[in-house]
Amino acid sequence: MNRLKTLEAIKKDIEELQAYVNLVENYPTETLENRIIKTYACTNSLAKVLADVNAQLEKNESPLVDHSFITNFIKSPPIDKLHRLVRTNYLSKTKHNHKKINSI
Repeated sequence: MNRLKTLEAIKKDIEELQAYVNLVENYPTETLENRIIKTYACTNSLAKVLADVNAQLEKNESPLVDHSFITNFIKSPPIDKLHRLVRTNYLSKTKHNHKKINSI
């Protein structure tokens, strides 16, 4: 079981989470890159991002993107605050894979 936090720590966590929710909910999706960032922030899943983005591109009769395009974009230098948060989360989530690749 996790240790209980102090009331002040919990209030701070709530404020940070609310700021994140507001950032994601108010994030524009006019460009393909912005759509990738917002969808990943909402789902935390590359497969869901790929499906969502390609469904949108199919509607517009645009060329589809692949998995490596999305991962390369997420890992690219951040273009804004949400991209920075998504990138940090993605790199942290896939950290075990980086160690395996580097040790070969």
